[in-house]
Amino acid sequence: MEDEAVFSVLAQCFGPVDEAAWSQLTKGPLWSDFLDGARRVMQADELGAQEAPLARARRRCPLQEFLSSGEVNALFTPPTYAEKQAFAARHFAGGLPESALPVESLYRTWSTGAAPAPFSQQQGLYLGDSAHYLRELVQRFGMEVPPAFAACPDHLALELDLVAVMLRSGMREEARQFLAERFAWLTAYRMRLLTLDDDARFYIGLVDVIVAIRAQLTMADAAIA
Repeated sequence: MEDEAVFSVLAQCFGPVDEAAWSQLTKGPLWSDFLDGARRVMQADELGAQEAPLARARRRCPLQEFLSSGEVNALFTPPTYAEKQAFAARHFAGGLPESALPVESLYRTWSTGAAPAPFSQQQGLYLGDSAHYLRELVQRFGMEVPPAFAACPDHLALELDLVAVMLRSGMREEARQFLAERFAWLTAYRMRLLTLDDDARFYIGLVDVIVAIRAQLTMADAAIA
């Protein structure tokens, strides 16, 4: 599975998807291809690079090198559609005691901007700086924020899908920079998932995949510098 497809699958895991699409993704060879692709990207120094089959074959470190055994087991047995919907209803909806929405603004501090504002330096609020940036970025691509994300254009699913769009468009460096700039908040989000009463290891594992990809690219940049 190519890099852009890996990020597209990650986006579907955190966003809304219909039952037929989820079944096709998780119950056939596509899921194995995704796990293999994710493992490869976590060890790559570049995004979207075309590698020879032999070079790809060398990237065979097991997922246990990056994730806990519980996370690996959860990723190899993805939730059913009913389980995904139930988890989303309890945790990916706002205003609930167990809400854990994957929205960047909720884990960033509002900036002061050009002038002091009522919510400056506060956390846990929607439509922060990242939301405005993402909405403008989507528009620059000639697209519109889907209605499901109108109130949270900096939702993780949309951010991951934008990485996929950039890679499909040949914007490898832009995708790399976007990944470095946008996903630092996932460390705090991961901590939120750990507090849930429900088993969130599937989603924690996915977050750790993204964090590992970002860390590998950061190390590669440091080595070049």
